[in-house]
Amino acid sequence: MKMFRFFDPSRELNFVQYFRPSLYIAALFPIVAIIGSMVLGINWGIDFAGGMEMQIQFSKPVPAEEIRSVLEDLGFHKHQVQRYGAKDSNEMLVRVERLVTFKPEDAVRVQKVIAYNLSTSTNPISQKSVEVLFNENISDRFSVKIPVPTMKAGATAEQTAESLQTQHHELAKIIDDKSGFKLRKSKKAGEETADISNAVMHDEPKDGFVLYNIHFIGVSDKIGQVLTQKFGQAEIRRVEFVDSQVSKQLRTDGILAVIYAIIAILIYIAIRFDIFFSPGAVVALVQDTFGAFLVFVFGRYEFDLPSIAALLTVVGVSVINTVVVYDRIRETMPTGKKELDDAEVTHCVNKAVNDTLSRTINTTLTTLFSSVALWIFAGGAIKSFAITLTVGLSLGAFSSTFAAPATYLFLRRRFKNRHDLFNSDKTHTGPTREDKARGIV
Repeated sequence: MKMFRFFDPSRELNFVQYFRPSLYIAALFPIVAIIGSMVLGINWGIDFAGGMEMQIQFSKPVPAEEIRSVLEDLGFHKHQVQRYGAKDSNEMLVRVERLVTFKPEDAVRVQKVIAYNLSTSTNPISQKSVEVLFNENISDRFSVKIPVPTMKAGATAEQTAESLQTQHHELAKIIDDKSGFKLRKSKKAGEETADISNAVMHDEPKDGFVLYNIHFIGVSDKIGQVLTQKFGQAEIRRVEFVDSQVSKQLRTDGILAVIYAIIAILIYIAIRFDIFFSPGAVVALVQDTFGAFLVFVFGRYEFDLPSIAALLTVVGVSVINTVVVYDRIRETMPTGKKELDDAEVTHCVNKAVNDTLSRTINTTLTTLFSSVALWIFAGGAIKSFAITLTVGLSLGAFSSTFAAPATYLFLRRRFKNRHDLFNSDKTHTGPTREDKARGIV
């Protein structure tokens, strides 16, 4: 049975003539990626931008796509939905982007609303005497510091407590009706109905002021209510937050993981071959990694932890293709001659590329069939992973055929004398051609 080949091995293609423009193309990818990320920015995913994770149990099976549609309608364009636990538990893990619910302009508005509606002829309250405190990392509460109600001289502790309780209920109603924020309804032990007054708690008066802690309906409550209306009972069993500090640390660790992988491969290539092979491997890795990164810069896909895994996969596949070509270059070089002129080195490099071309195309296409299928039919984080892998594998075939050997040939020509001096140690003979054929290197 005759094996299928893309190219006739008896006819060598002249790849060397394209080596110079291939180096320009290889240099173009990181430049475009860096400029693009500076101008357009990066669409950071929930892992790197911060967000909220909810474990939700439904009363019946609910497709993940329908949950994603509800989140889109609510304005959460960055989200992840996946099954959690056993299939019959009807539990889903939902992650949404971090949205700042309470903003500085909201604090000013609430301050005005409280001062205007809580003032009476006997107890006037100015806007300056009302202080609204909040933390942007906590999206479902804020605090209000207002003057204590005016009491007659000699008021008893019971009268003071009653006056505070009245102010408590009035404040809850004002915020719920007129501030634009709906308070969370809850029941205390022994109560039959939920009440918004339970969403307001106050501390003991101090220096003529009392601090009220207000709990309003946050992101998780809003999502839970809408999902319950859409799919029946939806119980939020757990809520966790990824704050900005954690997300920044994850972002740094992810970038460092890619950099460390490239450095480790650089050291391996330098030891496995020689120092003039290493820069070519780095050029190929940088081109493939930044080329795949363009998916996130111009494609506006979310860059998250699975994206780091996709880039590291591209790095691994790229170095495999490069090592195969480098091995063939070293095997093609004559071992009997101490010095080779530029024409002989060029011929050996071109022959090595031709010898490995069918292998490069076959292995790349085999993997591309899977990645393209995932790109077309998969959804969510798998889709961005697949498109990154598809672009990276395609560039990997290009870099191992052109950029990596072109870099080696350029350095071999430019630093020929130093290269010969480096290998002139007669006490180190190195492996013979027969040793290489047996796999001894």
